Amino acid sequence: MLKLENISKYYYSSSMVTCALRKINLELNIGEFVAITGESGSGKTTLLNVISGLDSYEDGEMYYYDNMTSYFDENDWENYRKEEVAFVFQNYNLIDSFTVLENVVVAYIIDGYNYKESKKKAKETLKLVGLENDIHKKASKLSGGQKQRLAIARALAKETNIIVADEPTANLDVENGKMVLELLKKISINKLVVVVSHNQAQIEPYITRKIRLHDGEIVSDETITLKNDVQLDIKEKRKSNLIRQVFNFSHLNMKSQPKKSMLMLMLVLICTIASFVFLSNYKANLDENRTKTLSQNLFYNLDETRLLVRKNDSSIITNEIMNDAIVKNVKMIEKYDAITDINYFRPSDYKTRFNGGFVQGGPNDGSFIDNTSYILNDYSHFMRSGYGLKESMLSSGRLPSGNFEMVVYSEDPSIIGSKELVFFQNTRKWGVDFYYKYEVEIVGILKEKTEQTYFSEDLCQIMDLSTYDMSLEFIYYVRQYGRYSLRRLGYMNIAIDPNIDSYDLSFDEGDRSVLLDAAQIRDNNVELNINNKFTQKTLTYNLEKSHTICDNVIGVSKKLFDEIYDNFKDKQQFALFIDDYAYIDEVTDRLFDKDFDSISCFKASVTGYDRDKVIIRYVNLFVSIFALLLLNVLVIIIGFAIMKVKKNDYIIFKMIGMTNSLSRKINYIEVVLYSLFSTLLLVAISLIVKYTVKIDIVVEMYKYVRFYDYIIICLVTTTSMIILGHKFNKYLSKCAKVTVLKEE
Repeated sequence: MLKLENISKYYYSSSMVTCALRKINLELNIGEFVAITGESGSGKTTLLNVISGLDSYEDGEMYYYDNMTSYFDENDWENYRKEEVAFVFQNYNLIDSFTVLENVVVAYIIDGYNYKESKKKAKETLKLVGLENDIHKKASKLSGGQKQRLAIARALAKETNIIVADEPTANLDVENGKMVLELLKKISINKLVVVVSHNQAQIEPYITRKIRLHDGEIVSDETITLKNDVQLDIKEKRKSNLIRQVFNFSHLNMKSQPKKSMLMLMLVLICTIASFVFLSNYKANLDENRTKTLSQNLFYNLDETRLLVRKNDSSIITNEIMNDAIVKNVKMIEKYDAITDINYFRPSDYKTRFNGGFVQGGPNDGSFIDNTSYILNDYSHFMRSGYGLKESMLSSGRLPSGNFEMVVYSEDPSIIGSKELVFFQNTRKWGVDFYYKYEVEIVGILKEKTEQTYFSEDLCQIMDLSTYDMSLEFIYYVRQYGRYSLRRLGYMNIAIDPNIDSYDLSFDEGDRSVLLDAAQIRDNNVELNINNKFTQKTLTYNLEKSHTICDNVIGVSKKLFDEIYDNFKDKQQFALFIDDYAYIDEVTDRLFDKDFDSISCFKASVTGYDRDKVIIRYVNLFVSIFALLLLNVLVIIIGFAIMKVKKNDYIIFKMIGMTNSLSRKINYIEVVLYSLFSTLLLVAISLIVKYTVKIDIVVEMYKYVRFYDYIIICLVTTTSMIILGHKFNKYLSKCAKVTVLKEE
């Protein structure tokens, strides 16, 4: 089976050459239990190294079943050790962190069995060596005799034809030594067992052949008993499933060293979470609009979440079209886009001039327009209608539907039914000295805590109409010099006067007096002429039925207002509000895909850069990138230190047949699994934090987080882990090679 012809082995040093084996001629066969003896330095362990493929030879030829081995490369010797040779070492070389069962299971996994088959066969093998009752014990907890029997069981699991043992009884007492030799004797019935031993007296009763070396040469080769006449057991070549082997080994490694596995997982998880924070900060600082200065020349309301939207074909806006614009991250639709630039002032937002001073709020004097008595001091609130509200958004009450109604947020539901004096001002259109004033009833309470107030659509239509350019004038005829002459009186704004109905009017007292005092007005009537690009309308009124109102406003009934507004209700543009400015680009892209044009009022109002904010932004970007890189480098360094602890385990794995390729893949898979587990934990932790923690800095961070960011984090962490695996594999290739047995 195994034939050595003129085998010589030399060891070289800087000053001399030592001949360890000289012209060794030897033939070994199945069924033999061979003992190699000799004094220290005689070459017996070197011979064992050559036979087992742990060491090379310089001269001669070794044949294995007539196959020459002098041309074997490293891979060939690796396969030879895996397929043909099993080892039993003096110091056992067990994986202490594995159980008894797992120490044998690994040999079967390396041989190509699946995990379930490996466990079954391992239990059968352990029964042969008397360890069937200790399968769940850690190898480190066994006695010396038990450890050596476990080492033999692992050798049997390799199902090889050759078993080599280096001083298998050296560390055992007499009783355990006898038990191990009897076991090896039993094994040698259908295998070649080669043992190196100093204790000839102890081993001689069991062996079939004794070879004695001296100074690297065979000086005696004695047959003690005839070898068993057995047929060669041709081992069936098993097709290994590499992926299955890798995952089985990774599972065993993580399971056997839970503390180290948990430490490694925690390290990677901390890195993953920190990377997520740094990436979120980096993305937030990519938004350069945060550093720009703004102007109110175009839009008075600079709300970051406001978009103005219209169809590409300039279609008249319908409810269906507006509903189609509710894409992801759109919070609410506003039908009356023009009112979103109009300020409103509730009692806490204005002061009333009183005896030379100011007091909060003000009395209701019965009028609905006033331009002298109030000081408006909070311009942060802008109108919104109740169009986009739903009943589910209310904690109590109902949606606004009447002429002068609103819903607000309050912790006091008893305010439902109360009325507030609310002012409305369009600074750009009307100037700073003109505003509307209405007594508005609170009819509902919002669930979400907000300062935003939502008004009834009728009230919003009044404000919406005031944004249009209209020519409103009274026309009347005065008899002078025997004939009637035409007179015109121009007006600026129109509003509902709740004190009148039908087609009655309200207008300022000065003009009313002029009209009433005018001589011989024909039929005592005046005409209201409405001219704009939509309509031209003339209405006739009796002066005696008119009411008095403040300057520059025509007050009309709700009925007449609806007739006038009917000419303006067909709109081509509306507004929408998104969850946050961080989603602005995605929302505009989604709207574009649905044939909508949109403009961000905030972006359109940008005029320049704030130098200090720009500097802070670039510092944050640099710090985020640097911290992300530094963190991953630290993880690689610390992770490498943790993985180095497993070096001896991989040496043992290789001795029982693990290939370098399998070893490398196991390490890569293990570190990638840590990365994947940590990413999954990150997602879970992130979702919990997102929906439970309401700290401003955390809320701001999540505004810029997208699903693909978790994929980026996973890729970054996985890349670091692959680098770590590569570094550890290089370390193993240099420092964890299968070493030769040393001469005693």
